[in-house]
Amino acid sequence: MSDNIEPEVITELLKQLQPCLTIATFGHAAHGKSTLIKYMTGVDTMKSKKENQEHKTIKLGFTNAKIFKCNRCPKPYCYQFNTETCKNCFDPTELVLHISFVDSPGHSDLQTTAMSGASTVDYSLLLMAANHKDAKDNDKNNKESIVEHYKIINILGLNDRTIGIQNKIDLVPKIKAFEHFEEIKRNYKLRCVIPICASYGFGVEYLVQYLVETIPSPINDEYLNKIRQPLRASIIRSFDINKKGTDTSDMKGAVIGGTIKTGKIRVGDRIKLVPGIITQNSKNYPIEAIVTSLKTDNTNLNIAFPGGLIGIGLSIDPSLSRNDVLVGNFVVEPDNTTCRIFKSCTISYEEYDKSDFKVKVNSICTMMLGSIKRVIKIMKMDTNKKQITFICQVNMAGEIDDSVIVILDKNGPIQLYGKIIQIHE
Repeated sequence: MSDNIEPEVITELLKQLQPCLTIATFGHAAHGKSTLIKYMTGVDTMKSKKENQEHKTIKLGFTNAKIFKCNRCPKPYCYQFNTETCKNCFDPTELVLHISFVDSPGHSDLQTTAMSGASTVDYSLLLMAANHKDAKDNDKNNKESIVEHYKIINILGLNDRTIGIQNKIDLVPKIKAFEHFEEIKRNYKLRCVIPICASYGFGVEYLVQYLVETIPSPINDEYLNKIRQPLRASIIRSFDINKKGTDTSDMKGAVIGGTIKTGKIRVGDRIKLVPGIITQNSKNYPIEAIVTSLKTDNTNLNIAFPGGLIGIGLSIDPSLSRNDVLVGNFVVEPDNTTCRIFKSCTISYEEYDKSDFKVKVNSICTMMLGSIKRVIKIMKMDTNKKQITFICQVNMAGEIDDSVIVILDKNGPIQLYGKIIQIHE
Protein backbone atom coordinates (compact mmCIF):
# COMPACT_ATOMS: atom_id res chain seq x y z
CA MET A 1 0.00 0.00 0.00
CA SER A 2 2.98 2.33 0.38
CA ASP A 3 3.97 2.48 -3.28
CA ASN A 4 3.79 5.80 -5.10
CA ILE A 5 1.39 6.50 -7.95
CA GLU A 6 2.02 9.08 -10.65
CA PRO A 7 -0.20 12.18 -10.22
CA GLU A 8 -1.35 11.91 -13.84
CA VAL A 9 -2.70 8.41 -13.17
CA ILE A 10 -4.51 9.60 -10.04
CA THR A 11 -6.04 12.52 -11.91
CA GLU A 12 -7.34 10.25 -14.66
CA LEU A 13 -8.75 7.67 -12.24
CA LEU A 14 -10.60 10.24 -10.15
CA LYS A 15 -11.87 12.14 -13.16
CA GLN A 16 -13.45 9.08 -14.69
CA LEU A 17 -14.48 6.92 -11.76
CA GLN A 18 -14.37 8.15 -8.17
CA PRO A 19 -16.01 11.17 -6.50
CA CYS A 20 -13.34 13.54 -5.29
CA LEU A 21 -15.45 15.60 -2.86
CA THR A 22 -18.12 14.96 -0.23
CA ILE A 23 -20.87 17.54 0.39
CA ALA A 24 -23.32 17.19 3.28
CA THR A 25 -26.75 18.77 3.73
CA PHE A 26 -27.72 20.24 7.10
CA GLY A 27 -30.82 21.98 8.41
CA HIS A 28 -34.06 21.38 10.30
CA ALA A 29 -36.47 18.63 9.28
CA ALA A 30 -38.77 19.46 6.34
CA HIS A 31 -36.54 22.28 5.09
CA GLY A 32 -35.88 20.39 1.84
CA LYS A 33 -32.53 18.60 2.19
CA SER A 34 -33.60 15.29 0.64
CA THR A 35 -35.74 17.09 -1.95
CA LEU A 36 -32.76 19.14 -3.13
CA ILE A 37 -30.54 16.09 -3.49
CA LYS A 38 -33.28 14.21 -5.35
CA TYR A 39 -33.77 17.10 -7.78
CA MET A 40 -30.06 17.37 -8.51
CA THR A 41 -29.21 13.67 -8.72
CA GLY A 42 -32.51 11.90 -9.37
CA VAL A 43 -31.92 9.68 -6.31
CA ASP A 44 -34.19 9.48 -3.26
CA THR A 45 -31.85 9.14 -0.27
CA MET A 46 -34.72 8.05 2.04
CA LYS A 47 -34.54 4.37 1.18
CA SER A 48 -35.72 2.56 4.29
CA LYS A 49 -39.35 1.59 4.85
CA LYS A 50 -39.53 3.55 8.11
CA GLU A 51 -38.17 6.70 6.46
CA ASN A 52 -40.80 6.53 3.72
CA GLN A 53 -43.57 5.92 6.26
CA GLU A 54 -42.55 8.83 8.49
CA HIS A 55 -41.41 11.08 5.60
CA LYS A 56 -38.15 11.98 7.30
CA THR A 57 -34.46 11.10 7.05
CA ILE A 58 -33.43 8.77 9.88
CA LYS A 59 -30.19 7.24 8.67
CA LEU A 60 -27.46 8.96 6.70
CA GLY A 61 -28.41 8.96 3.04
CA PHE A 62 -25.84 9.18 0.31
CA THR A 63 -25.51 9.25 -3.45
CA ASN A 64 -23.00 10.33 -6.07
CA ALA A 65 -23.40 12.78 -8.91
CA LYS A 66 -21.34 13.92 -11.88
CA ILE A 67 -21.62 17.51 -13.09
CA PHE A 68 -21.04 18.01 -16.80
CA LYS A 69 -20.52 21.22 -18.77
CA CYS A 70 -21.80 22.08 -22.24
CA ASN A 71 -19.39 24.42 -24.02
CA ARG A 72 -22.13 25.90 -26.23
CA CYS A 73 -24.89 26.83 -23.76
CA PRO A 74 -24.67 29.97 -21.55
CA LYS A 75 -24.09 29.88 -17.80
CA PRO A 76 -25.60 28.63 -15.55
CA TYR A 77 -27.59 26.34 -17.88
CA CYS A 78 -24.41 24.81 -19.31
CA TYR A 79 -23.93 22.84 -16.05
CA GLN A 80 -26.00 19.67 -15.86
CA PHE A 81 -26.11 16.52 -13.75
CA ASN A 82 -25.33 13.02 -14.97
CA THR A 83 -25.61 13.55 -18.70
CA GLU A 84 -22.91 13.27 -21.34
CA THR A 85 -25.23 14.96 -23.85
CA CYS A 86 -26.55 18.49 -23.28
CA LYS A 87 -30.27 18.53 -22.49
CA ASN A 88 -30.64 21.89 -24.29
CA CYS A 89 -28.61 21.68 -27.51
CA PHE A 90 -27.67 17.96 -27.54
CA ASP A 91 -23.94 18.70 -27.88
CA PRO A 92 -21.47 16.43 -26.04
CA THR A 93 -20.62 17.61 -22.52
CA GLU A 94 -17.44 17.27 -20.44
CA LEU A 95 -17.13 16.09 -16.84
CA VAL A 96 -16.11 18.96 -14.54
CA LEU A 97 -16.89 17.73 -11.01
CA HIS A 98 -17.69 14.38 -9.35
CA ILE A 99 -19.39 14.66 -5.93
CA SER A 100 -20.70 12.45 -3.15
CA PHE A 101 -23.71 13.87 -1.29
CA VAL A 102 -24.46 12.97 2.35
CA ASP A 103 -28.03 13.66 3.47
CA SER A 104 -28.11 14.25 7.24
CA PRO A 105 -31.20 13.91 9.48
CA GLY A 106 -32.74 17.19 10.59
CA HIS A 107 -34.67 16.21 13.72
CA SER A 108 -33.09 17.23 17.02
CA ASP A 109 -33.17 13.65 18.36
CA LEU A 110 -30.95 12.57 15.43
CA GLN A 111 -28.17 15.14 15.89
CA THR A 112 -25.53 12.53 16.68
CA THR A 113 -26.31 10.80 13.37
CA ALA A 114 -25.85 14.15 11.61
CA MET A 115 -22.52 14.62 13.40
CA SER A 116 -21.26 11.20 12.32
CA GLY A 117 -21.93 12.16 8.69
CA ALA A 118 -20.32 15.57 9.12
CA SER A 119 -17.06 14.01 10.20
CA THR A 120 -16.32 12.91 6.62
CA VAL A 121 -17.32 15.95 4.53
CA ASP A 122 -15.37 18.56 2.58
CA TYR A 123 -18.19 21.09 2.02
CA SER A 124 -21.75 21.50 3.27
CA LEU A 125 -25.12 23.03 2.41
CA LEU A 126 -27.17 24.57 5.25
CA LEU A 127 -30.85 24.62 4.21
CA MET A 128 -33.30 27.08 5.78
CA ALA A 129 -36.90 27.23 4.55
CA ALA A 130 -38.26 30.73 3.94
CA ASN A 131 -41.65 29.68 5.37
CA HIS A 132 -40.27 28.22 8.62
CA LYS A 133 -42.27 30.67 10.77
CA ASP A 134 -45.45 29.21 9.34
CA ALA A 135 -44.44 25.59 9.95
CA LYS A 136 -46.63 23.31 12.06
CA ASP A 137 -43.95 22.93 14.71
CA ASN A 138 -43.21 26.23 16.40
CA ASP A 139 -40.55 28.66 15.23
CA LYS A 140 -38.42 28.17 18.36
CA ASN A 141 -37.86 24.49 17.57
CA ASN A 142 -36.96 25.33 13.99
CA LYS A 143 -34.39 27.91 15.03
CA GLU A 144 -32.90 25.76 17.77
CA SER A 145 -32.42 22.86 15.37
CA ILE A 146 -30.78 25.09 12.75
CA VAL A 147 -28.49 26.54 15.41
CA GLU A 148 -27.41 23.04 16.44
CA HIS A 149 -26.58 22.17 12.83
CA TYR A 150 -24.72 25.48 12.54
CA LYS A 151 -22.73 24.53 15.66
CA ILE A 152 -21.59 21.33 13.94
CA ILE A 153 -20.50 23.36 10.93
CA ASN A 154 -18.55 25.73 13.20
CA ILE A 155 -16.88 23.00 15.21
CA LEU A 156 -15.70 21.16 12.10
CA GLY A 157 -14.34 24.38 10.61
CA LEU A 158 -16.70 24.31 7.64
CA ASN A 159 -17.90 27.93 7.80
CA ASP A 160 -15.99 29.12 4.76
CA ARG A 161 -16.96 25.90 2.98
CA THR A 162 -20.69 26.07 3.73
CA ILE A 163 -23.27 27.47 1.33
CA GLY A 164 -26.48 28.78 2.86
CA ILE A 165 -29.55 27.62 0.94
CA GLN A 166 -32.73 29.66 1.37
CA ASN A 167 -35.33 27.13 0.23
CA LYS A 168 -39.10 27.26 -0.37
CA ILE A 169 -39.12 30.88 -1.51
CA ASP A 170 -42.20 30.05 -3.56
CA LEU A 171 -44.27 29.67 -0.37
CA VAL A 172 -43.90 33.24 0.94
CA PRO A 173 -44.51 36.74 -0.44
CA LYS A 174 -41.53 38.46 -2.03
CA ILE A 175 -41.03 40.87 0.89
CA LYS A 176 -40.97 37.96 3.37
CA ALA A 177 -38.40 36.16 1.25
CA PHE A 178 -36.16 39.26 1.26
CA GLU A 179 -36.53 39.64 5.04
CA HIS A 180 -35.64 35.99 5.61
CA PHE A 181 -32.65 36.29 3.25
CA GLU A 182 -31.28 39.23 5.26
CA GLU A 183 -31.94 37.36 8.52
CA ILE A 184 -29.81 34.44 7.31
CA LYS A 185 -26.94 36.75 6.38
CA ARG A 186 -27.09 38.46 9.80
CA ASN A 187 -27.23 35.30 11.91
CA TYR A 188 -24.88 32.94 10.10
CA LYS A 189 -21.36 33.42 8.79
CA LEU A 190 -21.44 31.39 5.60
CA ARG A 191 -19.62 31.31 2.29
CA CYS A 192 -22.70 32.69 0.53
CA VAL A 193 -26.52 32.41 0.53
CA ILE A 194 -28.45 31.21 -2.55
CA PRO A 195 -32.29 31.40 -2.76
CA ILE A 196 -33.93 28.38 -4.41
CA CYS A 197 -37.11 26.33 -4.69
CA ALA A 198 -35.89 22.73 -4.60
CA SER A 199 -39.28 21.20 -5.40
CA TYR A 200 -39.39 22.87 -8.82
CA GLY A 201 -35.67 23.37 -9.38
CA PHE A 202 -35.87 27.16 -9.43
CA GLY A 203 -32.43 28.63 -8.71
CA VAL A 204 -30.73 25.23 -8.41
CA GLU A 205 -28.75 25.86 -11.61
CA TYR A 206 -27.05 28.83 -9.87
CA LEU A 207 -26.11 26.60 -6.95
CA VAL A 208 -24.56 24.09 -9.36
CA GLN A 209 -22.63 26.88 -11.11
CA TYR A 210 -21.37 28.11 -7.74
CA LEU A 211 -20.18 24.63 -6.77
CA VAL A 212 -18.27 24.14 -10.02
CA GLU A 213 -16.72 27.59 -10.26
CA THR A 214 -15.75 28.24 -6.63
CA ILE A 215 -14.60 24.84 -5.35
CA PRO A 216 -10.90 24.55 -6.19
CA SER A 217 -9.56 21.43 -7.86
CA PRO A 218 -9.37 18.76 -5.16
CA ILE A 219 -6.36 17.12 -6.80
CA ASN A 220 -3.38 19.12 -5.55
CA ASP A 221 -0.14 18.65 -3.59
CA GLU A 222 -2.03 18.38 -0.28
CA TYR A 223 -4.27 15.69 -1.74
CA LEU A 224 -1.33 13.71 -3.14
CA ASN A 225 0.33 13.88 0.28
CA LYS A 226 -2.82 12.34 1.83
CA ILE A 227 -2.52 9.38 -0.53
CA ARG A 228 1.08 8.74 0.53
CA GLN A 229 0.11 8.52 4.22
CA PRO A 230 -0.96 5.29 6.00
CA LEU A 231 -4.49 4.09 5.31
CA ARG A 232 -7.29 5.43 7.50
CA ALA A 233 -10.97 5.38 6.56
CA SER A 234 -14.08 6.11 8.62
CA ILE A 235 -17.11 3.78 8.41
CA ILE A 236 -20.50 5.57 8.40
CA ARG A 237 -22.70 2.72 7.13
CA SER A 238 -22.50 -1.09 7.06
CA PHE A 239 -24.74 -3.64 5.33
CA ASP A 240 -25.62 -7.23 4.70
CA ILE A 241 -26.55 -7.10 1.00
CA ASN A 242 -27.76 -10.71 0.80
CA LYS A 243 -31.48 -11.23 0.38
CA LYS A 244 -33.41 -13.75 2.45
CA GLY A 245 -33.16 -17.24 1.03
CA THR A 246 -29.83 -16.67 -0.74
CA ASP A 247 -27.93 -19.93 -1.16
CA THR A 248 -24.72 -20.08 0.88
CA SER A 249 -22.68 -20.57 -2.29
CA ASP A 250 -24.01 -17.25 -3.64
CA MET A 251 -23.68 -15.17 -0.47
CA LYS A 252 -21.58 -12.01 -0.48
CA GLY A 253 -19.41 -10.91 2.42
CA ALA A 254 -19.90 -7.87 4.65
CA VAL A 255 -20.11 -4.45 3.01
CA ILE A 256 -19.04 -1.17 4.63
CA GLY A 257 -19.48 2.37 3.38
CA GLY A 258 -17.39 5.38 4.25
CA THR A 259 -14.71 7.82 3.23
CA ILE A 260 -10.98 7.29 2.97
CA LYS A 261 -9.23 10.05 4.94
CA THR A 262 -5.65 9.09 4.08
CA GLY A 263 -3.94 6.39 2.06
CA LYS A 264 -5.57 4.18 -0.54
CA ILE A 265 -7.23 0.77 -0.81
CA ARG A 266 -6.90 -1.83 -3.57
CA VAL A 267 -8.97 -4.92 -4.21
CA GLY A 268 -7.05 -7.77 -2.59
CA ASP A 269 -5.58 -5.65 0.23
CA ARG A 270 -5.70 -6.94 3.79
CA ILE A 271 -7.20 -4.38 6.16
CA LYS A 272 -8.18 -4.17 9.83
CA LEU A 273 -11.29 -2.68 11.47
CA VAL A 274 -10.77 -1.09 14.90
CA PRO A 275 -12.07 -1.22 17.57
CA GLY A 276 -13.95 -4.04 15.81
CA ILE A 277 -16.92 -6.00 17.11
CA ILE A 278 -18.11 -4.99 20.60
CA THR A 279 -19.61 -7.83 22.65
CA GLN A 280 -22.26 -7.62 25.37
CA ASN A 281 -19.58 -7.70 28.05
CA SER A 282 -18.02 -4.58 26.42
CA LYS A 283 -14.98 -6.40 25.05
CA ASN A 284 -13.81 -5.58 21.56
CA TYR A 285 -12.37 -7.78 18.85
CA PRO A 286 -10.57 -6.08 15.93
CA ILE A 287 -11.42 -7.64 12.58
CA GLU A 288 -8.99 -8.42 9.78
CA ALA A 289 -10.35 -8.97 6.29
CA ILE A 290 -9.48 -9.04 2.62
CA VAL A 291 -10.97 -6.35 0.37
CA THR A 292 -13.04 -8.25 -2.20
CA SER A 293 -14.60 -5.29 -4.02
CA LEU A 294 -14.61 -1.49 -4.23
CA LYS A 295 -17.58 0.41 -5.57
CA THR A 296 -18.87 3.94 -5.89
CA ASP A 297 -22.57 3.88 -6.80
CA ASN A 298 -22.70 1.36 -9.69
CA THR A 299 -19.07 1.81 -10.73
CA ASN A 300 -16.59 -0.90 -9.77
CA LEU A 301 -13.10 0.24 -8.80
CA ASN A 302 -9.76 -1.54 -8.57
CA ILE A 303 -8.32 1.15 -6.33
CA ALA A 304 -9.89 3.86 -4.16
CA PHE A 305 -8.44 7.15 -2.90
CA PRO A 306 -9.47 9.83 -0.36
CA GLY A 307 -12.63 11.76 -1.17
CA GLY A 308 -16.18 10.67 -1.85
CA LEU A 309 -18.13 7.74 -0.48
CA ILE A 310 -16.83 4.26 -1.21
CA GLY A 311 -18.50 0.88 -0.72
CA ILE A 312 -16.00 -1.77 0.38
CA GLY A 313 -16.77 -5.49 0.14
CA LEU A 314 -15.02 -7.66 2.73
CA SER A 315 -14.22 -11.35 3.13
CA ILE A 316 -16.04 -11.68 6.47
CA ASP A 317 -19.43 -12.96 7.62
CA PRO A 318 -22.13 -10.53 6.37
CA SER A 319 -23.99 -10.84 9.67
CA LEU A 320 -21.17 -8.83 11.25
CA SER A 321 -22.09 -5.76 9.19
CA ARG A 322 -25.89 -6.01 9.35
CA ASN A 323 -27.89 -2.88 10.33
CA ASP A 324 -24.91 -0.52 10.67
CA VAL A 325 -23.23 -2.63 13.38
CA LEU A 326 -19.76 -1.61 12.12
CA VAL A 327 -20.48 2.15 12.11
CA GLY A 328 -17.85 3.94 14.19
CA ASN A 329 -14.98 1.67 13.18
CA PHE A 330 -11.86 2.88 11.43
CA VAL A 331 -10.27 1.01 8.54
CA VAL A 332 -6.48 0.79 8.89
CA GLU A 333 -3.60 -1.37 7.73
CA PRO A 334 -3.04 -4.57 9.74
CA ASP A 335 0.27 -3.31 11.18
CA ASN A 336 -1.08 0.13 12.13
CA THR A 337 0.13 1.38 15.53
CA THR A 338 -1.14 4.98 15.58
CA CYS A 339 -4.89 4.24 15.73
CA ARG A 340 -5.08 2.96 19.30
CA ILE A 341 -7.87 1.24 21.22
CA PHE A 342 -8.79 2.76 24.59
CA LYS A 343 -11.53 3.54 27.10
CA SER A 344 -10.09 6.72 28.58
CA CYS A 345 -8.37 9.78 27.18
CA THR A 346 -7.66 13.43 27.90
CA ILE A 347 -8.76 16.16 25.54
CA SER A 348 -8.08 19.86 25.31
CA TYR A 349 -11.42 21.61 24.87
CA GLU A 350 -13.28 24.81 24.09
CA GLU A 351 -16.78 25.57 25.32
CA TYR A 352 -19.12 26.21 22.42
CA ASP A 353 -21.54 28.36 24.41
CA LYS A 354 -20.21 29.47 27.81
CA SER A 355 -23.65 30.63 28.95
CA ASP A 356 -25.03 27.12 28.42
CA PHE A 357 -21.97 25.15 29.60
CA LYS A 358 -23.06 22.47 32.11
CA VAL A 359 -20.32 19.85 31.97
CA LYS A 360 -18.65 19.10 35.31
CA VAL A 361 -16.87 16.21 37.05
CA ASN A 362 -19.05 13.06 37.15
CA SER A 363 -21.27 14.34 34.33
CA ILE A 364 -22.60 11.59 32.06
CA CYS A 365 -22.34 12.75 28.44
CA THR A 366 -22.42 11.53 24.85
CA MET A 367 -19.19 11.80 22.87
CA MET A 368 -18.59 11.77 19.12
CA LEU A 369 -15.16 10.81 17.77
CA GLY A 370 -15.44 10.69 14.00
CA SER A 371 -18.46 8.42 13.51
CA ILE A 372 -17.96 6.72 16.90
CA LYS A 373 -20.65 7.53 19.47
CA ARG A 374 -20.08 6.61 23.11
CA VAL A 375 -21.58 7.37 26.53
CA ILE A 376 -18.80 8.70 28.75
CA LYS A 377 -18.23 9.90 32.32
CA ILE A 378 -16.15 13.00 33.08
CA MET A 379 -13.44 11.94 35.56
CA LYS A 380 -11.19 15.01 35.75
CA MET A 381 -11.61 18.61 34.68
CA ASP A 382 -9.02 21.41 34.63
CA THR A 383 -10.78 24.65 33.72
CA ASN A 384 -7.52 26.62 33.71
CA LYS A 385 -5.77 24.37 31.18
CA LYS A 386 -9.14 23.56 29.59
CA GLN A 387 -8.55 19.84 29.71
CA ILE A 388 -10.99 17.03 30.46
CA THR A 389 -10.34 13.35 31.12
CA PHE A 390 -13.22 10.97 30.53
CA ILE A 391 -13.81 7.24 30.63
CA CYS A 392 -16.13 4.90 28.76
CA GLN A 393 -17.20 1.36 29.60
CA VAL A 394 -16.84 0.37 25.93
CA ASN A 395 -13.62 0.51 23.91
CA MET A 396 -13.18 3.03 21.13
CA ALA A 397 -10.41 3.75 18.64
CA GLY A 398 -8.63 6.96 17.79
CA GLU A 399 -5.41 8.90 17.44
CA ILE A 400 -3.76 11.91 19.05
CA ASP A 401 -5.22 15.14 17.59
CA ASP A 402 -8.50 13.46 16.61
CA SER A 403 -11.47 15.82 17.00
CA VAL A 404 -14.03 15.15 19.75
CA ILE A 405 -17.51 16.60 20.33
CA VAL A 406 -19.31 16.26 23.68
CA ILE A 407 -23.03 16.79 24.35
CA LEU A 408 -24.93 16.27 27.62
CA ASP A 409 -27.17 13.56 26.20
CA LYS A 410 -28.23 12.29 22.80
CA ASN A 411 -30.80 15.08 22.41
CA GLY A 412 -28.94 17.85 24.23
CA PRO A 413 -27.01 20.83 22.87
CA ILE A 414 -23.32 20.62 22.04
CA GLN A 415 -21.29 21.46 25.13
CA LEU A 416 -17.67 21.36 24.06
CA TYR A 417 -15.32 20.34 21.32
CA GLY A 418 -11.61 19.67 21.26
CA LYS A 419 -8.80 17.28 20.35
CA ILE A 420 -7.29 14.21 21.99
CA ILE A 421 -3.97 15.08 23.65
CA GLN A 422 -3.37 11.87 25.64
CA ILE A 423 -4.65 8.31 25.40
CA HIS A 424 -4.75 6.21 28.60
CA GLU A 425 -4.22 2.48 28.15
